[in-house]
Amino acid sequence: MADGLFYNDIREPFVTVPPGAVTLTAADKALYTASQFPVLGGQYFARPGKKVKIRLFGQITTAATPGNGTFDVYYGTGADANGVLLAASAAHVLIASQTNQSWALEVVVTCRTTGSVGTLFCTGTCDFTPAVSAAGGGLIPASAPVVSAACDLTAALIISVQFKRSGSTVETIQVLEMEVTALN
Repeated sequence: MADGLFYNDIREPFVTVPPGAVTLTAADKALYTASQFPVLGGQYFARPGKKVKIRLFGQITTAATPGNGTFDVYYGTGADANGVLLAASAAHVLIASQTNQSWALEVVVTCRTTGSVGTLFCTGTCDFTPAVSAAGGGLIPASAPVVSAACDLTAALIISVQFKRSGSTVETIQVLEMEVTALN
């Protein structure tokens, strides 16, 4: 007898043509649009413990003064800096004048409480090639993991991975591969 019918399910749409490169600013910029993310629909997080894993791989180009870069994970519409911030990476010191250098990110978002004032918990990792950030990567969140503020888990919203930089020149980031997996 099984404890329940739990499974891993890679969700469509699959990335066959990567999303366009995003020009970074000091404000969070969504790395993909809502239409490029699998439809979870309202009530996706309908029970405590429901999880989704997001794995991204991409490239980043830096210019003369890129500053620091930070990954932020939101639950919202998928628009720039929209929704409830679930977790953030540390600010990574970006190395200037790099072209199409690799980065990777993996986060797991878990439902803790349900409903129109539900809560989510987000943990993960990010990594950069040493050419982009000498420190490499790190954990998400960088410190003090906490359950999110209230999220309307009855609405058809998405998990939106976003990035911002503190520098004063033009940098771009692009998702080349995205995998979204329902974990149970």
